[in-house]
Amino acid sequence: MGAPGKDERDPFPAMDLSNRANRNIIPLTEWIMSEDQAPYPIRYVIIVTGDELITGRRADAHIPFLTKTLNALGLECSHCLLAGDASPRLAQMIRRALEEAPLVIVTGGLGPTVDDITREAISEATGIPLVENPEALRQLKARFRAFHRPMTGNNRRQALSPAQGGYFPNPNGTAPGLYFDDGNRLVIALPGPPRELVPMVLDQLVPFLQDRFHPCQTRLFSRLQIACLGESNIDQTIRQYLGAYPDLAVASLSRPGEVELTLSLPAGSPEAQTQLARCVEIIRREMGEFIFSESDESLAAVTGRLLRERGETVAVAESCTGGLLGSWITTVPGASDYFTGGVTAYSNAVKEQVLNVSPATLRNQGAVSRETACEMAVGVRRLLRASWSISLTGIAGPGGGTKDKPVGTVWIAVCGAGDETYPLLLTAPGSREMIRRRACVYALDQLRRLLLELPLHR
Repeated sequence: MGAPGKDERDPFPAMDLSNRANRNIIPLTEWIMSEDQAPYPIRYVIIVTGDELITGRRADAHIPFLTKTLNALGLECSHCLLAGDASPRLAQMIRRALEEAPLVIVTGGLGPTVDDITREAISEATGIPLVENPEALRQLKARFRAFHRPMTGNNRRQALSPAQGGYFPNPNGTAPGLYFDDGNRLVIALPGPPRELVPMVLDQLVPFLQDRFHPCQTRLFSRLQIACLGESNIDQTIRQYLGAYPDLAVASLSRPGEVELTLSLPAGSPEAQTQLARCVEIIRREMGEFIFSESDESLAAVTGRLLRERGETVAVAESCTGGLLGSWITTVPGASDYFTGGVTAYSNAVKEQVLNVSPATLRNQGAVSRETACEMAVGVRRLLRASWSISLTGIAGPGGGTKDKPVGTVWIAVCGAGDETYPLLLTAPGSREMIRRRACVYALDQLRRLLLELPLHR
């Protein structure tokens, strides 16, 4: 973690705080300890910046990641805010957030362009000036040299760091993270791109906050990831059993085809861990075959691990999902151990010529049919010499549906030893993207169930 630099020619002089009303600023020590000196959860506020968020062009992913990561440390999120890239109210939002919590985290707006104003807004809100940090500048220049790119003058802004605080080096981008620290309040600035933010949080911010705050875990957590079962079904199943635990909090995060269930209990009592374990055991008993992970491991990672353990491989043939399933599989590090490859057979010609699907099958049954899915799975397994194969063919919409085969109709087939096939008809609701994602979840889960010898989806 870099140390702040010193520069007598400070381009961002400290603000005059003599007229600021500080009576609402709560010192950090009062947040850490309650009146009887018992541990008290440290609250924080998240401010996410980006025009694409407030205009609806993109959904935010930072808040779920940050809250899940920081809450597990024993920190407590007060609330979250969204702001435009160059919002003139950003400094005001930060000041108000600091009146409610001693820790504020701002994401985005650390680039070199004129609308990247986060560092200046935090400086204005905290009264901590920005100075050019020689070490940050050296790292920035080295990164541009490594990529054989000239460093333009505006990029030099990214070497500014707070005079009270420091910076987090960014090995995945040009914008370092920053922390503004006046002793009582702490404002963290993180880069916006997830490929930069996520490793910075896990590798640098988490250890930094643990060292700074020594947070105590105020709640115990257990996480279960469930595939191919809706939120309402899960709620209906577990509600009747978990009512005996009034302090239990259950939170669910739904994605197409998947639900992440988080159970938590206050950590104060000695029996809390035992009670939480009982609750998890109840859910395992009632829906065990639908639970694919009790950690952050994705469905693709779980399925890949099972294949690796068995010394087996998988290949995919995709029509309506257009390579999405293969992308999910290869997102997992080490997927080359068990993934032989895939064919995106969008046209009937590719289905015939590459996957050896019978022209008669396509003519009589259609591209979206049980027979075509099975022949695709057999064809790609033979072609790529895999232990297992998965095929998907369907109508993702918004057009193309008929009365007999409406939008959302997807045939999935898994093929194993001896070319034995396991077809599955899925009728998926929602948008084109939701249908494609749900189909991939069902396809992977069907293979997972075969590998574990669990009841199959029918």
